[in-house]
Amino acid sequence: MKTKLITTTLLAACLAMSHSIAQQFNPGSDGSYGPLNIATNTSLDLPTNGIFQCTTITVATGATLSFRRNPLNTPVYLLATGDVNIDGVIDVSGADGRALVEGLGGPGGFDGGKAGFLEVPPGAGYGPGGGRGGLTGNAASGAGSGSYASVDTACQSTNKGAVYGSPLLVPLVGGSGSGGTTGSPGSGGGGGGGAILIASKTRINIKSSGAIRSTGGVGQAESNCNSASGGGIRLVAPVISGDGTLDVRSRAYGGGGRIRIDTLDRRDFRIALNPSSSTSMGSMMLVFPFPVPRLDILEAAGTAITEGTPGPVYVQLPYGSPTNQTVKIQARNFNRSILVKVVLTPDSGAPIVYDVQIDNSASNPALATVNVGLPVNQRVTVNAWKR
Repeated sequence: MKTKLITTTLLAACLAMSHSIAQQFNPGSDGSYGPLNIATNTSLDLPTNGIFQCTTITVATGATLSFRRNPLNTPVYLLATGDVNIDGVIDVSGADGRALVEGLGGPGGFDGGKAGFLEVPPGAGYGPGGGRGGLTGNAASGAGSGSYASVDTACQSTNKGAVYGSPLLVPLVGGSGSGGTTGSPGSGGGGGGGAILIASKTRINIKSSGAIRSTGGVGQAESNCNSASGGGIRLVAPVISGDGTLDVRSRAYGGGGRIRIDTLDRRDFRIALNPSSSTSMGSMMLVFPFPVPRLDILEAAGTAITEGTPGPVYVQLPYGSPTNQTVKIQARNFNRSILVKVVLTPDSGAPIVYDVQIDNSASNPALATVNVGLPVNQRVTVNAWKR
């Protein structure tokens, strides 16, 4: 009897603590958007920062909610002071590639590589796990698939992208594109699945007819071996329930994306997780953890870039320019020495990768200057990734 009394008392204390944490949880919404009610298929323009500050969110059965990317291609943040009920579909998937046209990534995801044409070689997919361009078909020299939480194992290509990102989905990032193919014309790669975070101060319920999808786009139609990876889905609420579906798979042969569930009460959680191997679950009740470690490109080929400027950095050197240039990288809030990959992705041809060590333990922020060789007369996307 004494043991039962102690157990009951401890259970009551734990429930009281969970209730207290739930009451204190801040989903990041001030309610200024009002209720978001989706009754029919709807595509919304994404705000500049990607954030919808709602009171409640409802997606009705049979309706699909999608988003048009903003200029900075940020992830989607659906934040609510009240309940979130999903009976329909929320879709931030990447687009398919086709002849001469690369598939765009979903919001917060990365585009597929550009198609080749005759002597012009195809481009690599964008993102930390972008696949390289290559031949059409399932062969070692074939165009590579995009990767994220996993790498495709079904196709033979040696041009596949690498695994990246955190199981916590902090920072929130989407999937990577696949490489384009050679041809006359070739095909563009598939776009990576986007990234979405949904947070509620009370509850998120995804019913059996409901789904959140961030799938990777399909590459060229012959073998689909250059398909993009799935994206990222994170849910944060005191209670998350339902028996719907979360899907971050590739639609063909790309790698799987990432799913993160943060909640205090999962007693009615029966949601299907595709793939479950890419999912982590916990109780990190923070929508925007602070401070978040970050990398910034402060200068590329002599052009200064303001710290905190989001979006990709593009460089295009005119014909006759010197190819030897520099890129300046800044690391902040890592508090240790980190290995950074500076990746130059030209519109045509293979990406060029430089490894640099930045000691962020001695100074914060910490700077590094990387000597690079930039192709001339074509646009090059400059990125810095931490592996």
